[in-house]
Amino acid sequence: MDDKLIIGLTGQLAAGKTTVAKYLADKYQGKVYGFSGPLRDIADRLTLPQTRENLANLSSILRRQFGQDIILRAIKRDVATDPCRFIILEGMRRYGDFLAFKELPNFHLVAVVAEQRLRYERMIKRNQNPDDASKTWEQFQLDEQGEAEQDIPKAIAEAEFIIDNSDGLASLYQQADNIYQKLINY
Repeated sequence: MDDKLIIGLTGQLAAGKTTVAKYLADKYQGKVYGFSGPLRDIADRLTLPQTRENLANLSSILRRQFGQDIILRAIKRDVATDPCRFIILEGMRRYGDFLAFKELPNFHLVAVVAEQRLRYERMIKRNQNPDDASKTWEQFQLDEQGEAEQDIPKAIAEAEFIIDNSDGLASLYQQADNIYQKLINY
């Protein structure tokens, strides 16, 4: 993994992590691994709706039964065996996940941030999970207090770069491009 450029994306709910990940992967021929990917795979296999609640419950059960690093181990194996030289890790929420990659020489943590109300409005429009469109402001605020969200402020504080996703896609993409250019010339 030492020969790969690995960007870890962290940020609160609906900050724009997935948008940044897809943009970078498409523009610079990268591969995206989402920390929710293994959970979504399991939910599909079990014919469970991919609601935020179901994914959080699966995560808690798996971590409690098989160790806090169970998802991390799957992601690390996938990254290690992938021939792609540019990897984007989308949705790094747990501080331990960040620490496990931090020691790699070509790993860089990037935080994507936006104001809470804006993130809520984006979440209900994008409808990434089946329950997103019907989520109330109060439910969104409760989701942000969930177990998986607790480490995000710590991870954001450790980020090498911060992308402010308050001004639309053109600004978001420009910031992502600037960071990528800095990293390949690092």
